[in-house]
Amino acid sequence: MKQYEDRSRQVPAIYRRRIGSVLVNIISDGELTAAPDMFSAGAEQFNKIAQDGFLQPGPFKMGTAVYVLETVDGTYLVDAGSGPLFGETSGLLKENLAAIGISLADIDGVLLTHMHADHVGGLLDESGATFPNAELIVHRDEFDYYMGDLVLARSNDRNRPWIMRARTLPEHYAHIRLFDGIGEVFPGISAFPLPGHTPGHSGYLLQSGDEQLFIAGDLVYSQLYSFRLLDENFLFDVDRDLATQTRRNTLEMLADKRWLMTASHLAFPALGHVARAGDAFEWVPETWQFQL
Repeated sequence: MKQYEDRSRQVPAIYRRRIGSVLVNIISDGELTAAPDMFSAGAEQFNKIAQDGFLQPGPFKMGTAVYVLETVDGTYLVDAGSGPLFGETSGLLKENLAAIGISLADIDGVLLTHMHADHVGGLLDESGATFPNAELIVHRDEFDYYMGDLVLARSNDRNRPWIMRARTLPEHYAHIRLFDGIGEVFPGISAFPLPGHTPGHSGYLLQSGDEQLFIAGDLVYSQLYSFRLLDENFLFDVDRDLATQTRRNTLEMLADKRWLMTASHLAFPALGHVARAGDAFEWVPETWQFQL
């Protein structure tokens, strides 16, 4: 925990929320910076929305949340953060796990929303598998895409090393389970494909008792932009038209069902609801809960 001795840094960022009998630990892996030109809307429109939302124009900060689900059947991680890939402002998962007393060996399974570097970078460390006892669970289309030729054909000098790192995961994790479509992957946890951002991009619906939490991965990336600019795209979307349609359809579903939801890059602790706002939507953060 030495890094937190610097009093200019925040202390470990962890938020706990019960969903029925499941204890959900939302852990900050740190933050990433995104420039407006990484989105198809362009800098002028993004900066206008930023100003309206009391943010500075220009590059904006994107949180990276990782989820630890403590259930009666096991302890499961949803995504694994950036690891060492994006500098000192990210890759904080290990330290923050230690802060809540969860060891790397305690993780029984890692459910991947997709295989972008900021979601799988933390699966490997200098010794190999970061979570030595974990089974990896990922959509078959996602795994096949990352292990195939097309992802390399679409790569560039910047992201090719990250892709090659992800392709080594089968060397370090003996148990990788692939799923297709909607279905239960662990008791009370169901996969929910959200294609477009990547071919097998998936969310996970946690249900316990009469409560639900929808973990949406990269369906949305900003509490300001994503719910308003429905037809604009993140430039890392593999299929931009499909990503746009998936985003709109899923936000409509979440608004109708009124499920509690979370997404990796929303402002920490990234919990709230989706409300309709004319032809678009609005993010309504949940009030911080002090007692579990």
